[in-house]
This record gives sequence, C-alpha cells and structure tokens, in this order.
Amino acid sequence: MIHQTIRRDPATALIRAVMALASGQAQFEEHRGTQWASATFAGMRHVMRLHFAGAEAVAHGERLAAMLPEHEFRIRGQLVADLAIAQVHRRDEGEPALTLTIEALTVEDDCPAGR
Repeated sequence: MIHQTIRRDPATALIRAVMALASGQAQFEEHRGTQWASATFAGMRHVMRLHFAGAEAVAHGERLAAMLPEHEFRIRGQLVADLAIAQVHRRDEGEPALTLTIEALTVEDDCPAGR
C-alpha cells in the first residue's frame, strides 16, 4: 500500500481552489509565495499566473477574472484576506489567449503571529 501525504499548506490550497474555479480551462503556469506577518496576523502573499488558450477558455478566463476578487474562498485554516487581478495579458492574433496574474493574501484563521 502506498501512503501519500496530502499537502495542506496555504499555497497548495489556494492553487487548488483557483484551479477548481477555472474548471479545466486554464493551464497553471507559476506560483510565488512569501511569508507575511502583521502585529496580529501571519500568512502568505501569493502571486500566481494562469493561461487560457482558445476562444472558449479565454471567455471563461474573462469571467473568472471578473468574479475572483469577490469570491468567498473556503480554505481550511486560512482566510483569503485579499485577492486582485494584478495583470491581464490578451493575445488576439492567431489562437486567442489570455494570461491572468493573480495576487492574493492568505492569513491563518484564528492564529495570531508569534503564537
């Protein structure tokens, strides 16, 4: 029997949640995360990039970009305190394509810094 540890870190959880909302229409390109803390909270800043290729995928990506900043994520042990679409790059010549750069801040739920 093979046992596999399921990663429950904030980066993996956020990537999974965003990719689920992308409904198989996006290719995950990149994630960069840095630890973040304030006087009362600890968390992580995220920058991720998704690529959508083809007319149907681009249309889905545009809808996703519009709804993501207001979406209420349900990530165990984490709150998505802020999420913004930092950059949108469209390509119309040839096959349409869309690349979204997403910036987010997750904070530990009920776990102040220094605890």
